[in-house]
Parts: sequence; structure tokens; C-alpha cells
Amino acid sequence: MNFTIKNIDIVTPFRLIEGGTIVVEGRKIVAIGEAKEVQIPEKHRTFDCADMILTPGFVDVLVHGGAGYGFADMSPEAVKRISEFFFSHGTTGMLAALYSKPEKDMVADVKRITEFCQNSTGSNIWGIHLEGPFINKSLHGAMKADYLWTPSVPGWHKLFEASKGFVRLMTIAPELPGVEDVMRAAAKDGVVLSIGHSSATYQEVLKAIDNGAAHVTHMFNAMKPFHHREPGVVLAALLHNELKIELIADGIHVHPAVMKLIHRIKGEGGILLITDAIRASGMSDGKYTFMDQEIVVKGKKAFLAKGTLAGSTLTMEQAVKNMVQLVDVPLTDAVRMASLNGAKVLGLEHQKGILAVGKDADLVVMNSNFEVQMTIYEGSIKFSRNGITD
Repeated sequence: MNFTIKNIDIVTPFRLIEGGTIVVEGRKIVAIGEAKEVQIPEKHRTFDCADMILTPGFVDVLVHGGAGYGFADMSPEAVKRISEFFFSHGTTGMLAALYSKPEKDMVADVKRITEFCQNSTGSNIWGIHLEGPFINKSLHGAMKADYLWTPSVPGWHKLFEASKGFVRLMTIAPELPGVEDVMRAAAKDGVVLSIGHSSATYQEVLKAIDNGAAHVTHMFNAMKPFHHREPGVVLAALLHNELKIELIADGIHVHPAVMKLIHRIKGEGGILLITDAIRASGMSDGKYTFMDQEIVVKGKKAFLAKGTLAGSTLTMEQAVKNMVQLVDVPLTDAVRMASLNGAKVLGLEHQKGILAVGKDADLVVMNSNFEVQMTIYEGSIKFSRNGITD
């Protein structure tokens, strides 16, 4: 499809082009700039988007589900429905998060998601994020402690081989006995290692960096709080640029003042906005299941009966809005944290997460209230609030 979007404020995300124009041919961006700089080709379908914002498609590396479905559901239909739901909220790339289960069940989940990734075209599901199974039982969060695995390289190989390379990221606790061999094996396989559900000491985190850790899962959650005499994952994540950190910017998991602090420390290049969304995302308050347990959703907050937070109901455009309105982060910074940074972690920054000539046309059109009006993936319209199709 060849089309042009004009009269729109473009967030590249490094700068803002007011009243700009972007031209797409096939799956690529072929022109972008101020209106006076860009010639609209003849016979192009043209969208006039006055008072709207254009950003790169959002990249979310931790999604468990949405629209009433979960990636751990034993149904290929669930994966398709989750994909469609997040397209409607501007997410053009995401990792399907799978939580710890007994070996047979977890391998089956990996195989099911892998089959979808292999057989689908134009999908926003780019691979798998294993949230476990090699994590600390004392910080298992909403996961069942009995479902965690003893770290072993053979155990890792079973999961990775089942994924046929689609495991892109794995949350791991580097303090566990035997886990270093697993980390080295996964790093050699090209998997991004993320520290999470961990009570690692500061020195153990530094050693983990040497063994391939480059990421921190949902910062501040499922890790020991900062202590000035016993620094651990939190301080190491803030101090070391080798580690990119995930932030659930719903104002529930992390207080807005703390979000402001980590933005000042890590900067717009060191933070990835994520949702950690569960099946209740996009649904009404009520009771749901997650990680084989009943959860309650009330006022956008999801929690177990004992009060433990259990994922979120967040979507990425709301995360961007929260960063701008609750944390007072510049729009360009918020969009970068929601798009380019995730693409970089996955090694896709040369095609994804940035608006420039030659890049993939992964685009999100939002109104001034950050409500998604249109989502385009590789030049194809995947969602339109007005029912527009290719």
C-alpha cells in the first residue's frame, strides 16, 4: 500500500516535526519532514490528520495477555486475539511472556507460541520472553513457587530448542546455584538475559553482567528494596549503563515520583516502557485467572487475594501518556522509551522504533488525548478507529 499522512505532529522520536508529512511506499518510509519539504506523490492515498500525533509503533517486551486471553491459554485463537487487541493500542512489536510451569506444560506453551510466530505474517508477536523458570522462590511474585525449576543447562536447552530460536529474552535470578552455566549457554544462543525475581547482591549483579545480563525485569518489582548498606539489584540497575531497565508506568507498580527519579538517573535511553499486561487488560473490573491462580481487578489494579500485584491492565499508549502527564517527561523521551529502546534491546533498531527514510513503516496515529486512531505495521493498516482498511 502507498499512502501519505500529512498535517500531523511527528515524533521521530528524537525530535518533533510540527505539521509534518510522511510518505510510505510498500512497507517502507520513503519521505518525511515538514510539509514544505515533502512532495506528496500523485495517486497516493492521503490522510489529513490535523491536531494528531504520529509516533513509531510501540515495542513491548513483556506481555502476558489482554482482551480476556492469555499467552498461556491452550488455544492458538488466544494468541491471535491478543495480537489484535494490542494492535488497537499501538503495539507493533511485542514478546509473548510465558510464566513458570512444570516442564511438560511450559515446553508445550513455548511450542504453541513458536508455531504461531512461524506461521503468521504481519504479526506484532516477535518472539517469547521467558519470565522464569530459573528465578528465586523467595521472590516468585504471582507465580507458584512449586513451578520454578532448578537451574540446569539441559533444562534451558529443552526450552530453547522447543522455541526454535524464538526465545528472545529470559528473566533470571543470577544468585541461584548453577545458574551461571545457564546464563552463559543462553547468552551464547543470543538470548537477552534480564535480572528479575531476584535477591542478588550488588556484586552478584556485576558478575551477572559479565555472564551476559543486559536487562532488568519490571524495575523495583519482585526484587529487594534499596538498602544503603546492602545494595542489590536496584542500585546496580541504576548505576550501570550496561543494564536497561523495564518500567511498568501505570502509577501503581512504581510511584510517579520514583519514575521521575529513575528517568533522571537512567535517562531516556536506559528505560523501556512495558505493560506486563494480563488477560484483564481491556476488560472490566472483576475476577480473572493468571498464573493458575484467581486474581481480582479493581480500579485497573490486578492482585492476588493476599494483595500481591499480579501483572497489570496497562496498554502502551497509556504508559506514554502517564510518563508525560504524571512524570512530566518530554513527549520525545516517553515515545523513545516506548518504541526505539525496545527495538534496540532486540537488535532491530535499524528497521524498527524510529521514523526515518528506509525504516519500516510501523506507525501509530494518536489524538491529543493519546487515544490510538490508527496503527500501521510494515505499511499495512492493522487498526483504524474509523474502520479504514488497506
